[in-house]
Amino acid sequence: MAEELDRLGRRVARRFIARGARPSACEIARNMGVQIVEREEPPPAQRGLRSEYRPDPPLIVLYRGPIERLAARVHIDQRFDMMNCDLPEVHIAHELFHHIEAGGRFGALDIEQVERAAHAFAQELLGLTFHPAELSHIT
Repeated sequence: MAEELDRLGRRVARRFIARGARPSACEIARNMGVQIVEREEPPPAQRGLRSEYRPDPPLIVLYRGPIERLAARVHIDQRFDMMNCDLPEVHIAHELFHHIEAGGRFGALDIEQVERAAHAFAQELLGLTFHPAELSHIT
């Protein structure tokens, strides 16, 4: 099942990649009418949250504080494979999948399944050499 979810995420991402050119997740979101906003910190009850998708109206919220702390941790841990990526863009790509799949477009998936597919989507869309789920293990 995990492999199928990875394939789903990669397949959806490839729809946006034309002739090897990878558009930015910000650009795709803008073209789809999804607004991106930044906030300093998430609500106190969700301290570990780095980003989220809100469907009505379509909105991706990036939380700068947790993303900056993650970036510092990436450097401390010397994760060279992660150092050159744009962490906000990784989070936008992940949340963008939630926008695309909103309303059960890919069938009945539980939250863990959607998260797995969203990670694979971000990895493929951005050409990452690491699986985005690894970011959660660093913090």
